[in-house]
Amino acid sequence: MPMDTGGKIRTGNILKQLSKQHEITLISNVESPKDDHYLPEMTGFCSSFISVPWKEIRKYSPLFFLRLFFQMFSKYPVSVLNDYSSKLRMALEKELKNKTYDIAVCDFVQSALLFRNIKNIPTLLFQHNVESMIAQRHVDQNRNPIAKLFWWLQWKKMYSFEEQACHNFNTVIAVSDKDGSFFMEKYHANNTVTIPTGVDLDYYKPIDTEHKKTSQIVFCGSMDWLPNEDAVLFYIQDILPVIKKSFPDMVLTVVGRNPSPNLKKIVSNTEGIELTGWVDDTRPYIKNAGVFIVPIRIGGGTRMKIYEAMAMGKAIVSTTIGAEGLPLEHGTHIILADTPEDIGNAVIQLMKDEDKRNKLGLNARKFVEANFGWQSVADVFSGICKMTAEETKKKK
Repeated sequence: MPMDTGGKIRTGNILKQLSKQHEITLISNVESPKDDHYLPEMTGFCSSFISVPWKEIRKYSPLFFLRLFFQMFSKYPVSVLNDYSSKLRMALEKELKNKTYDIAVCDFVQSALLFRNIKNIPTLLFQHNVESMIAQRHVDQNRNPIAKLFWWLQWKKMYSFEEQACHNFNTVIAVSDKDGSFFMEKYHANNTVTIPTGVDLDYYKPIDTEHKKTSQIVFCGSMDWLPNEDAVLFYIQDILPVIKKSFPDMVLTVVGRNPSPNLKKIVSNTEGIELTGWVDDTRPYIKNAGVFIVPIRIGGGTRMKIYEAMAMGKAIVSTTIGAEGLPLEHGTHIILADTPEDIGNAVIQLMKDEDKRNKLGLNARKFVEANFGWQSVADVFSGICKMTAEETKKKK
């Protein structure tokens, strides 16, 4: 329910804009009492909201691992099984049977199983990532042979599932040209179109940085998403030693929900790392940092966190994968580096050069102002929905 991940932020902001011009029915799982606080806010996203009761199994609990064991024998990826709800599928089918809609939108490929019986309405799949690519990068990065085998199996299953899903929908929306090319080249999904990523320019904006801590850097992201955890571990194990040589007092603040017990243990034994857990507002942490860092080695889609930091006028250091899919120019809008030495040295240079930090941040803000407001993104999305509905009717 809360807009606490990149995909949810993207979907939520698009819905806010679309609901001003269209009648939207939103169907979603709701976990009570955890999500009850957010229910009154749903009127800003849609005309009608249908909630379906849901209970999430606590991560890393005995039941979590027991379920994971049995999921290994399914032909579907674990992430798809975790998001599947027969009650949600039945609610969707009932709504489409009783009312007439122009189009049905599936948000995230993990929800595609819910649409397997939907036939008589144009359908659109909103792909926030290339999920098979994420699994493949887990295979590449893991050194543990058991984990490597697990992710190899997930990659094979997700590749097959994602490819089939792209062909089961009338249109597939990708969030970057790179993702769109992948869907077309690897999956032969010629029904793929691309939308830009947006940012709330009124919410994320430069704030007086008189009190920013130039001995502090920040990383933002949901810590229960494995690519983000891997990024923090990469920083701790490989990048931190490089930075400590020049800035022994440097502190990385990791802002994001649900860090794993393993990560908490590692951080507790590491100087120079702070975990905030869930926060209502990331802006104070971004504001106070000298540099915004994105040391991601695994992932797909586009990085909402980068556009948010750019909108706040921050200097950003990211891996190439971390900024993958974003039309940013190295040295003008962002600093791109991939080895621990290059990432660490880039942070050090920016910390030492205030003028360079400020110039990079100013360029970043101007760039998102000119190109990535949510209204323009929603207009593109609306046009794709209209095109899909019209073309589907012509084929019948």
